Amino acid sequence: MVTPLQFKQERIDDPALIPVMDKIKVLPNDEFESLFPKFQPSRVTITLNDGKSYQQRVDVPKGDPRDPMTEDEIAVKFNALGASVVGQANCDALRELIMNMENEAKLDRFFGLMTA
Repeated sequence: MVTPLQFKQERIDDPALIPVMDKIKVLPNDEFESLFPKFQPSRVTITLNDGKSYQQRVDVPKGDPRDPMTEDEIAVKFNALGASVVGQANCDALRELIMNMENEAKLDRFFGLMTA
């Protein structure tokens, strides 16, 4: 899961990640570039030590209207990004409120939950 925690300096400097980072290559792809902006394709290829390789391609990122996130996926991401900001209890209540915003007559509770 990619969250702000993965971009903290101590995580980037973690010596345990260096061998993993050394195995990753990012390469441009003319075909993919020609499809942009209608699509935002990417392909991941994993090559095992025995030489066997596996690939997966996606043309639109998860969360795009053409490949929407499920409510469970939204909840996981919302918690990962919000719990450390407003606290887990507020985050849970806020997520529930947002997912049912049409039932709120006023925004008072929403703004109240936005503070830790």
